[in-house]
Amino acid sequence: MPSLAAYAQLVADLDRDVVRLASRLPLNCRPGCSHCCKPFAVLAVEAAILKKALAALPPATRSRLADQAEDEEQCPLLLDSLCAVYHHRPLICRTQGLAIAYVDHDHQAIEVSACPLNFPDDFAFAQPDLFFMDPFNDRLAAINLEFCARQGIAAAERLPLATLVSRPHPDWKNGSSHGKMPI
Repeated sequence: MPSLAAYAQLVADLDRDVVRLASRLPLNCRPGCSHCCKPFAVLAVEAAILKKALAALPPATRSRLADQAEDEEQCPLLLDSLCAVYHHRPLICRTQGLAIAYVDHDHQAIEVSACPLNFPDDFAFAQPDLFFMDPFNDRLAAINLEFCARQGIAAAERLPLATLVSRPHPDWKNGSSHGKMPI
């Protein structure tokens, strides 16, 4: 499927840029640090990839994830502070720990979101220290539109990660609270 190949290329491009930037910065990120890992929602293309990755996990692991799915403090994909689907994690997860920059065109400003464990409040960011997420998000949105068109589902809908790991309700189809799941 072309949209999944395009997504794989997007991940490779993003990972390359993340590694290049992370190698220049004094980051404290390490396995087991899950400070940035909070519950959120993903677009359908990333939900489909995560559903496949979750389905490949041992039943006991899936059960543990389902047991903690309603924890509103941590990402439902974490087990013992480690991502259960690390190699298939969403784009935003791949950038955690960096200083993420978004261009606010309305106010002609750059908004920065940064992990306080890596960057104290008084850290003086230079533009080369910032990871500009907008080009990657634009590509993700285009890939998601194509994916959803092929699947016949709404492209604007985001699926909470907790929904992906929850035990299916009898009224749900394919494990999704939103009807048809794109895998």
